[in-house]
Amino acid sequence: MQHACFRRGAASTLITVALSANIGAPHERVWRALVDPAERPAWDERILGEVTLSRATRNAGNRTGTPATQRKSIRKTHWRFKLGSVPLVLSDEIVSAERHDRLRSRISIGSLHFEQTLTLHTEDDETGPHTRVGLKIVAHNSIAVIGEVVPRLEVQKLVIGYVDTTLRQLQKYCEADA
Repeated sequence: MQHACFRRGAASTLITVALSANIGAPHERVWRALVDPAERPAWDERILGEVTLSRATRNAGNRTGTPATQRKSIRKTHWRFKLGSVPLVLSDEIVSAERHDRLRSRISIGSLHFEQTLTLHTEDDETGPHTRVGLKIVAHNSIAVIGEVVPRLEVQKLVIGYVDTTLRQLQKYCEADA
């Protein structure tokens, strides 16, 4: 993994973490692994299965007060997800997919909510096809959990771990296929 970046913004309320990995697989293969929900459990070992939410639960998910016209998404998938040793629900809402080069999502894992941007760049050379995948997360610097607040440093560790594990597992899966 390369390019760790930590920034504070909006009056120190946000954390930005960005890493990238060079994956020895064609661009289209990596893109398919990212956007096809049938492939996610095959490469992400933290996924325990898909969750089907009731209509009432789905509607309760919008606590931001954002008007429905601003909440449009391409696809929303809910997964049973293991964060460390804790099973939670991961909600992955893809909000934009641009030219097979950029994928923007809103992610929620329990009380942790963040914006995720994946970028793909072809970097083929004489050794074969390669794709540079960048993963950037913007998250709040604290999380309320049952009357307690998880401090900035712990949130930063969670986010870095999520990014690093995601890129490593994606790389292992796509390179095994290549």
